[in-house]
Amino acid sequence: MNPHRNPVLPVLKVLLIATAILAAAEVSWRVVGATPLRSDILSFDRIYTIAKDSPNAVALIGSSRVLCDLDPRALKRSIPDREFCQLAIMGSSPLPTLENLALDLNFHGRVICEIFGWPFVTPYPFGENEYHQLRYLRFPKRRPYSDFLTNWIAENLLQISALYSTQLNSDDFFETTESRLGIRPSSEPEAREDRFLARSRRGTEKAKILARFAEMNRQREASTAVLDHIIPWVDSIRQRGGDVIFVRMPLSGSLKRIEDETYPERSLFIESLRSHGVAVIESEKEPTLSGFDCPDESHLDADDAARFSAALARILVDRKLLTESPARPN
Repeated sequence: MNPHRNPVLPVLKVLLIATAILAAAEVSWRVVGATPLRSDILSFDRIYTIAKDSPNAVALIGSSRVLCDLDPRALKRSIPDREFCQLAIMGSSPLPTLENLALDLNFHGRVICEIFGWPFVTPYPFGENEYHQLRYLRFPKRRPYSDFLTNWIAENLLQISALYSTQLNSDDFFETTESRLGIRPSSEPEAREDRFLARSRRGTEKAKILARFAEMNRQREASTAVLDHIIPWVDSIRQRGGDVIFVRMPLSGSLKRIEDETYPERSLFIESLRSHGVAVIESEKEPTLSGFDCPDESHLDADDAARFSAALARILVDRKLLTESPARPN
């Protein structure tokens, strides 16, 4: 071995060879049609920042029913003095996000929170395995910073590298309730604000999926622990000038029947919320909302999403839910 040989040169050669191999792999994936994915976590972080920084913000939180069926732009057209921020997460409970907003002293806006069965009868505190959206909620906190930096690099790679995106886009990557039920999310999610436009749902009753849904939820151990925290969270948001409005999104067919049968106590905690002066809008009991049908039993057709959102906005305006101070129980 030549003692005068520069030891840096072999390292540079290895790096150049590795770079060439990765570049070739990237080009090959692009040639066959693979493209980078849009990072939903970075989009979520951007919109969370808007919600946190604007006193006129209205955070939309919930599952895919809110993500796909509540259109922020349709709401904005009806209520132009508010900023509607889409923070719903597919296959998730709204309650970890509600807790996060309640504890975030920088949030002074209002919240439209989806209400449905299983999140309100599951244990508290929320566990990582049960609530995959905790990785979304940790990102805006920037704590611990090392985890944030690692995730930031990974999510940006997702948006620039087809090779990296393809490796992540595997069957075990999307750990969501919907994927566990056999409903595969889109391989290339749209921008968060545009998701509802791409959802043309014209499916029929999915008997097998619905049966698995029912079985999965019947095996849960019912708990009322989380209910003891919801009103304090609402009060925390109210003390900063905001409010929380709960909305039950449309359901149809067998899925509606299964949810009604599995969670008969839902009406009790709705009444509990109302007894504390919290507004609850139940789609099936509102004349302007009850006529919407869900082709796949869980989501509106894309053409109906904007119309439903506009109808909901009219209720919010008529009842002054976004303009007046929240009511207090007697």
